Amino acid sequence: MDIEKFTERARGFLQAAQTIAIREFNQRLTPEHLLKALLDDEEGAAAGLINAAGGNAPAAKQGADAEVARLPKVQGSGAGQPQGSPDLVRLLDAAQQAAVKAGDEFVAQDRLLLALATGETPAARVLRGAGATAQALEKAVADLRRGRKVDSPNAEAG
Repeated sequence: MDIEKFTERARGFLQAAQTIAIREFNQRLTPEHLLKALLDDEEGAAAGLINAAGGNAPAAKQGADAEVARLPKVQGSGAGQPQGSPDLVRLLDAAQQAAVKAGDEFVAQDRLLLALATGETPAARVLRGAGATAQALEKAVADLRRGRKVDSPNAEAG
């Protein structure tokens, strides 16, 4: 996985996820932190895509908040920079592979959301529980993009 192949917005969400993990005293950076970061952003596409996929974005946000609150907390010398969990590393790799397969040069936030919706992580279960399946999100992304590709790190700007 090459972080330079992520859009500036996608990298911003990864930084926001890390900030959430630090604030919550979590030792591991997980897909749940990333989902919370995507849904906390008022200008982000995640909530709109979830709604377009027939899901309930406020329910997904509530679920993501609950999952992050459930994560183990570390105090003292163990606190500090959280490390990426194996689930997060797999998710980022899957998002990058999906972007390449779709003809994108960079991983955008919609690919992160799609990767979050697949698999058996708590984040995937939150999205499904809120009515947003991977298949429905895939269609919502295709409808939103209308064939456009992500060909620069600031393709999501403005």
